[in-house]
Amino acid sequence: ARAHSAGFATASAARPSSGAAGSWGRGSTSGSAAIAAAVAAGGALVSSRSGSRHVRCAATASATPVAKGEPQLRFGAIADVQFADVEDQWNFRGTQMRAYRRALECLRRAVADWNSGPPLAFVANLGDIIDQQCESLGDSHRALALVLREFRGVTAVVHHLVGNHELYNFSRSECAKLIPNITPWYRSWVLSPHWRIVVLDAYELNTIERGGGEAVEEGLDYLSRYNPNDLRAPRGSVDCSTGLRGLESRYLPMGGGYKGEQLRWLRGELEAARRSRERVIVMTHVPIHPGSAAAGALTWNYEEAMGALRSAGPGVVAVVLSGHDHSGGYAFDEEVDTHYVTLPSPLHTSADDPRAHCVVEAYADRLEICGRGLVPSRTLPLLPLPDADAGAPLAQPCTHQDRDKGGAPRAQL
Repeated sequence: ARAHSAGFATASAARPSSGAAGSWGRGSTSGSAAIAAAVAAGGALVSSRSGSRHVRCAATASATPVAKGEPQLRFGAIADVQFADVEDQWNFRGTQMRAYRRALECLRRAVADWNSGPPLAFVANLGDIIDQQCESLGDSHRALALVLREFRGVTAVVHHLVGNHELYNFSRSECAKLIPNITPWYRSWVLSPHWRIVVLDAYELNTIERGGGEAVEEGLDYLSRYNPNDLRAPRGSVDCSTGLRGLESRYLPMGGGYKGEQLRWLRGELEAARRSRERVIVMTHVPIHPGSAAAGALTWNYEEAMGALRSAGPGVVAVVLSGHDHSGGYAFDEEVDTHYVTLPSPLHTSADDPRAHCVVEAYADRLEICGRGLVPSRTLPLLPLPDADAGAPLAQPCTHQDRDKGGAPRAQL
């Protein structure tokens, strides 16, 4: 189930007429709505911001192309490799076949592709490096070593994010020792005068970390307020989605949430970026926008997270990249001109084309998602940054209501 509210736009937004250059007049369609329509149509967008945030633009594949030039930043990304040395299997609900061993070949091809192109600033692994079955089979360390051996072949630095499957297999302390560049759990760095990268810890609140402890107890206390099922039952023995509908489906043990301290840190990073006239690329394992993933794959407290992401005003956060929902997804927050892209998992590739990764090229006026295999290519237009001296405008808080009560969550991501 996908639910949306005012200020949200998804890939199902209104499209311009097929084969014709769409155009929107000043005073009729906002720049943000035009962007949403352009991306939905799979085309480029040429735009400019006026005081009223209205634009005149072309938004289809036949529109006047933007001059290419050299990007200000180029990096690679992949999500949910989730390798396990087991036969292909259906997922928990029997809706998707997963090729666990093929995922390693997908990663191998991604590494070769990243190394063969123009130099990358870094590669982002958005989490879930091996599958939970590795823990059940007592194979976690060997499986992790096989995947890390492939990642070591990348000529650029690789930044790993924590996902639920890291925590099924290892404790936090073990992850920190075994997986390079996975800590600090949330962090940022600036690349050139133009771009800031922010990594978030989507499992600061969780119920699944191997070994339990205070963090898990805090997560159980939080989740039990919204999920009436037996959350302490052995994993897989209880359907924890029972009774949850629509956006309530996000309250599953495989999900996670952010604490106040991390969200305050995020607001500070975004404000610093705004003052320095930097755009921000945010990376996190669990999707945040309710239009970018199935309801069961959303961050528990996504409303708070979106409020923080909106805090610096329009144009600052260019894109939020995530994984977790293996089918992938896209949404656009027109309140602050932020794109949300969820990458599909290598687990669902075919033997004919075992690829599910991308290269992201960042320009002053757009992002190019250069997809391979299951990852679709996208042109994500960016409106001009506001004046740094103007101060951050008051963005509307995310107060989405659980209006959509239909649909079942996708379980066992």
